[in-house]
Amino acid sequence: MTTYTGVVRRLLLSSSPDNRAIERLQLSFYLADPYLHSIGHAVGNVMERGSTKSLQFTIWADTHHPSYEHCVLLGQRFMSFFQACPSAFRWLTGLILQNLTSGDTDISKILNTCTKLEFLSLIYCDSVIDPVTGDDVVLTIDVPRSALVALEITTCGYAGVDLIQAPKLQRLVCANWIGANPPLRFGNVPRLHSITLRHAALHWQRPFPLSHCLSNTTSLSIMYLNFADQMIWIEPEDPKHLSPIFSHLRDVYLYNIFYECDLNWTMFVLEAAPSLSNFYLKLSRHPCERSRCEDSAMKVNVPWDQASPDFKHQWLSLLEIVGFVVDEKLTKYIRLVIELAMGLKRIRLLDQEPCARCNAMNNGQPPSPTRRRFPAEEEKNVIRQQLVDGLSSPVEISIG
Repeated sequence: MTTYTGVVRRLLLSSSPDNRAIERLQLSFYLADPYLHSIGHAVGNVMERGSTKSLQFTIWADTHHPSYEHCVLLGQRFMSFFQACPSAFRWLTGLILQNLTSGDTDISKILNTCTKLEFLSLIYCDSVIDPVTGDDVVLTIDVPRSALVALEITTCGYAGVDLIQAPKLQRLVCANWIGANPPLRFGNVPRLHSITLRHAALHWQRPFPLSHCLSNTTSLSIMYLNFADQMIWIEPEDPKHLSPIFSHLRDVYLYNIFYECDLNWTMFVLEAAPSLSNFYLKLSRHPCERSRCEDSAMKVNVPWDQASPDFKHQWLSLLEIVGFVVDEKLTKYIRLVIELAMGLKRIRLLDQEPCARCNAMNNGQPPSPTRRRFPAEEEKNVIRQQLVDGLSSPVEISIG
């Protein structure tokens, strides 16, 4: 850090008013004393000139796999840095924090003070454990005057995230949570249009209805759910409960659904989103169990038999399935979508991407002829015919 700090100071000092201005500045450094204040003051002096439009800090822990006690120390060290360098943080537009254990209100304090902060990413972060109950703490974000546009919370130790007020928030990513489901609660987030939830379910987490998580969000246009080859952690529900939430939804990604799971449950999403244009599914066949751990939830099928008998979708244009194989179950599912989606124009069926760990389990041997597989070139025309046989649909089907 000594060399790094010296280089940063020389670089920033060289950007005097008489030299070329720095329009965008991105700095990555360890949260290590005594260098932080030197970096912060040098950055603050540059930012006060007003010519830098974008400033981002990426701040790492100063050790690998820090203990909880060390993460608490890092959280305190960061807040000291934050308070000592107001000129730098006042102009901050992006912040990536890793391995910090903060106080209950520290994140909201950062967001309320950094009035230009548009992007915040928290990785392996959490709050100080409640001293009375010993429980993890809910991350509460109540920032009515914040400029925050994008928030990412990845592999953090919060009991949940409560977004009370974030009026400019547009994009949210939440991945690998440890608390009970649902992981999020929303208050005033009127501009939220893109949400990503990525998670391998743990055995203490029960599936939850999306309406319990996404209530108060009515402007979503993109939803990405990644189940990481494990248990499906959402619970199908009456589409009427989701219709106000999904009224503007255009693109849905349901990724890494374990192959043995029936797909008919996905129809409740289609029925609840009348404006949906693109529907992306990714099926996962991984004997290597790449995402499984000792705390993983048991994978169970997701039943669904509540589809409205007269349901038809008017606007769906594209169905894409990654991980397609020659299989009667998949054929029936695709035919069902063709039958219900009156305006369907294209179907794209793609093979699963190779997995080095799965290939290693086969010891380099070719797959068994009885194993489910992507269709060979000479089979593709037959499959196309099977998918539309008896249906009056002009849909274009590409395979591979």
